[in-house]
Amino acid sequence: MNTATKMKTFVIEEKFVGYADITIEAETEEEAIQIYKDGNYKDCNYNLDEYFYEYEFNSIREETDENNYIN
Repeated sequence: MNTATKMKTFVIEEKFVGYADITIEAETEEEAIQIYKDGNYKDCNYNLDEYFYEYEFNSIREETDENNYIN
């Protein structure tokens, strides 16, 4: 007789602080800010810091077959 209980799987979402440098060519600071806001820069100009800080719990959900379904 197998009395083992199947363990549930939970996904915990957290938020954290990280830093990135984005290199943008523009004639003015205002133009650079607009390019940044529009996302009109190359991915290769986005240099992500490898360290993340201030982790904070955001939410938890149980992983089920229902919420694993991909359309």
